[in-house]
Amino acid sequence: MKDRPAQQVKQEAPKEAIASRPNESPQRILREEEVKNALEEVKDDFKVGHKNMEMALLQQPFEVKNHQVVFFLQGGLQEDLFPKLKPELTGILRRKLHQPDLEVIFEVKAEAVDPAKSLYTSSEKLSYLLKKSPALKELKNRFGLETDF
Repeated sequence: MKDRPAQQVKQEAPKEAIASRPNESPQRILREEEVKNALEEVKDDFKVGHKNMEMALLQQPFEVKNHQVVFFLQGGLQEDLFPKLKPELTGILRRKLHQPDLEVIFEVKAEAVDPAKSLYTSSEKLSYLLKKSPALKELKNRFGLETDF
């Protein structure tokens, strides 16, 4: 029984030696240009594999933060599809970029609401157009145009 603790100490020593190698290079800084090139290769592979939805997700803008690649999605369908693509994409990028700590995440950007889409009545449409083009007011007055009749 006295031999067991000595064997355990001997087994743990090599693990520590492996973890702290003095000649091991520090983690490279991830550059956006490298990620962009790798994503182009991934898009080409997906194109050959007819993975159109995945290609559409990779078209979205992204940003590199430390060891993270953050994709900016518009929400809706993209938000539902990205978690399915994430493990595969993370693995591919880790191999291509030689970054074992790389993470792929996404953020949903609030869509800019187009005010023209929320105009329902004729008077709302006219007031929107008057703000956009003040010369329209003169035309309205000159020809006696009314929105409500």
